[in-house]
Amino acid sequence: MRIPAGVAVGMVVLLGTTAAVHPGHVGAPVEQTETLDGPPERPEDLKMDDAVHAYDADPFIYRYEAQDFIEHLGDPTVEDAEENLISLSTDILFRINSWELPDSAGDHLAELVDEIPESAEVQVTGHTDSVPTGEEFDNQELSERRAEAVADVLSEERPDLTLEVSGKGDTEPAVAEEEEDPATYAANRRVEIVYED
Repeated sequence: MRIPAGVAVGMVVLLGTTAAVHPGHVGAPVEQTETLDGPPERPEDLKMDDAVHAYDADPFIYRYEAQDFIEHLGDPTVEDAEENLISLSTDILFRINSWELPDSAGDHLAELVDEIPESAEVQVTGHTDSVPTGEEFDNQELSERRAEAVADVLSEERPDLTLEVSGKGDTEPAVAEEEEDPATYAANRRVEIVYED
């Protein structure tokens, strides 16, 4: 069989390159090294304490007492005995732009409404600050949904109550909002429970 000239030249170049990389065998010769039958002998004067350094952790640990850094976390409720008003901070009840209550909310709300008279009429009203939600829903819908979430729990805990549920969005702020004071915005994010004696 006759190999075309171009193919023959390519094969020679390929074989020559392979020979340059692997001159006559695969891999370079391995130098002989001393083989050990077991672990090296331990020097007689070496002790474990010489190889292990124990550090005292105390200089590297900083302990903080929470009460030294927390001035006030805020009370989740504000009660006005004269108006029979319970105001719930939605910052504590809900995640931002959410109306899902945690599982533990039922017990806490039950305690708050325990003193509401039997079969009383109760208004549950949601409020927000004036900052746009940035979501598909606006502040009005957010306030309505939060009020409904609180009312759902109340109806389970106190089925005797007659509930009227609404949302006001940012139309009835509790305080005037000041851009340099975030607390004013937080005060307006609330769900109010108003009941009659």
